[in-house]
Amino acid sequence: MASKLIVLGAVNGQLQLTFNKLSTLHAKNKFSLAIVVGNLFADDDEAVSELLAGNITVPLPTYFTVGTSSLPPRIIEKIEKDEEVTQAFIICPNLHFLGKRSTTKTSEGVKIVALGGQLDETIVGGISQEQHLPFHTVADAKALYGANTTDILLTTSWPASIRNGSKVELPAGTTAPTGQEYISDLCVKLRPRYHLSLSPDFFYEREPFFHSATQEEPDIRPITRFISLAPYGNPTKQKAIYAFSLRLSPDRSAPFPAGTTSSPFSPPAGPRKRAALGPKPYSRYGQDNDYRNKRQKGRRGERRPPPGPGECFFCLSNPTLATHLISSIGDDAYLTIAKGPLTTADTNAALGIDFPAHALIIPLTHSPTIAIITEEDNARQKTFTEMTKFKDALQSMIAKRSEMNLGAVTYEISKANGVHTHWQFVPMPVETIQKGLVEAAFRVEAENLSYPEFQVRDPGIGQDDGDFFRVWVWTPPTEEGAEGTTKCLTMPFDDNLRFSLQFGRTVLAKLLDLEKRIQWRDCAQSEDEEKKDIEAFKTAFKEFDFTL
Repeated sequence: MASKLIVLGAVNGQLQLTFNKLSTLHAKNKFSLAIVVGNLFADDDEAVSELLAGNITVPLPTYFTVGTSSLPPRIIEKIEKDEEVTQAFIICPNLHFLGKRSTTKTSEGVKIVALGGQLDETIVGGISQEQHLPFHTVADAKALYGANTTDILLTTSWPASIRNGSKVELPAGTTAPTGQEYISDLCVKLRPRYHLSLSPDFFYEREPFFHSATQEEPDIRPITRFISLAPYGNPTKQKAIYAFSLRLSPDRSAPFPAGTTSSPFSPPAGPRKRAALGPKPYSRYGQDNDYRNKRQKGRRGERRPPPGPGECFFCLSNPTLATHLISSIGDDAYLTIAKGPLTTADTNAALGIDFPAHALIIPLTHSPTIAIITEEDNARQKTFTEMTKFKDALQSMIAKRSEMNLGAVTYEISKANGVHTHWQFVPMPVETIQKGLVEAAFRVEAENLSYPEFQVRDPGIGQDDGDFFRVWVWTPPTEEGAEGTTKCLTMPFDDNLRFSLQFGRTVLAKLLDLEKRIQWRDCAQSEDEEKKDIEAFKTAFKEFDFTL
């Protein structure tokens, strides 16, 4: 089955003219959806008034993101008002705002990853907050890695080196936009079937190029087509409309199209030093985290599939989430404090920790387990290594600030049918650890629930271990500068066991006499309280933060 798509260059406020033309083309071709690259609007003018009043008809589902200029104030107001009610960005019937940084799967089954705006080099780092401003950071692009793959990659900026190995010439008298390496890296990571962008005054379509094969699929080399459109209604009549058919289940073993070249990009760069996060980094948490309620059985008893990156609570590419809980973003994982934390600012205040130190370590890649992450560019091992590095840094921070009176417990649920794997970190008094109470608490709770017994072993990445629950119990050294000791307990289980996602938190809540805080929703804080906690956490973690 194929979907017919139509793409338009920057409209720049010519709404009536553009949608009239689109209506004519749609009547003849029956397109599934339309995508606008670049600016849809110009000013907050009469065209916006006509659109919002319903006097301009959008003939088919049409998607757009931020281009090179900010959205008009009344469009921003419409987006923010509707988001409060529906968590959707619907401007009017059939007109959908993708968000500046987003992963979307349309009702037609087409997956679109969007990164609108251009690089703001004045921002030191971190993920941008406002969806409507035409600026983004490199971290915004990295946040989209968790999408894994996509049908359409939509970017305002060109990727660097896109013309390498190409015989397609630019129109006479034109100059290619300055390409960005991080856009190239994003294309390499996602391997889009179509990469759409915009040009100031010309149309450019590069020859298709293939990506390198992976260890998992050594015979498959995905094809990307890069297309950049001229503005709609440009005076030189450069191509501003492009239509194509997209097979929803492509034959990836088909021969390469004529003229296909190798990839013009080098593999994404490895770990490197990164500037400090800005004051308002992005978070995975939205206004309603109760996705489980949305996964109810359908009329015939079937379950909805698990959420993709666009609606996952842990994916930075989800555009509808809150923006204030993340501490640090690495190359393959990020660190955030917990929403509705188990421990509070008072729990360990007497030991020098005057903020909730309940933290989560989360892979950037959207994957239910670390073992399932693709092995391309050694991503699986790099993710595990960086997550471990975050864990070690947290342990060092806790030990130093508590003068070696606090150790830590970090736990993980690794399930192949899960959503997005992560580790949870909670400080623990050294005395409790040394008396063996932590290990005993996990073993007793497992026995009470008739779960399998814990084994003293660490499965590492867990590639050959199936589903498991793992907990690391860390005891700090007796003096600063020395190494602590870690004991890892692992409980293997299979699909026949209905494993509670609250198991780890329940054990620790009982152990810390915090049983009223087992459910995170019962521990909700105001946004001001959360902002106070994250600032205190970031200040404490700064000297241990290897991403700075």
